[in-house]
Amino acid sequence: MKAPIGWWWPLLAGVALLVTFAAGDQYSIAVPAATVAVVAAALSFVEPLLQRRTDRARRAFAPPVHLGSVREAFTGGEPGREDIVLTVDLLERRIVRPDLPARTGPEIAALVTLPPEEFRRYLAGRLDDLEGRS
Repeated sequence: MKAPIGWWWPLLAGVALLVTFAAGDQYSIAVPAATVAVVAAALSFVEPLLQRRTDRARRAFAPPVHLGSVREAFTGGEPGREDIVLTVDLLERRIVRPDLPARTGPEIAALVTLPPEEFRRYLAGRLDDLEGRS
C-alpha cells in the first residue's frame, strides 16, 4: 500500500520549524527557516494531488483490453485452438483443480490437430465437466 504523502516534505517542514523556534530573535535565520517550513508543508499537500493526476492520466491512456481474443481463437486455426485449450486449462485451475499440471507440448499438439468436429466434442466435454464440478 502506498502512503498518501511522502515523508520527505513533512520532515523538512518539521526540521525547518524547529530551526525557526531555535533561532529566537535572530531574524536572519528565523525568516528563511520559516519560509522553508511553509513551502515544505505546502508541498506535502500538493505532491499527492499531482500524483493522483498522473495516475489518472496513466489510466486514461492505458491500451484497451481486447475482449474478442477467445472468439477469434475459434477461427484462428491451430494457434487459436492452442489458445482455447490453454484457456480451458486455466479455467479448470482457477475453478476446481489448482494442482492441474501444465500440458506438455505433445499433448497440446495432439489436441490441436484433432479434426474440427472431434475438437468441438472435446471442448464441449471439458466445459460440461467444468460446469458440473463448479
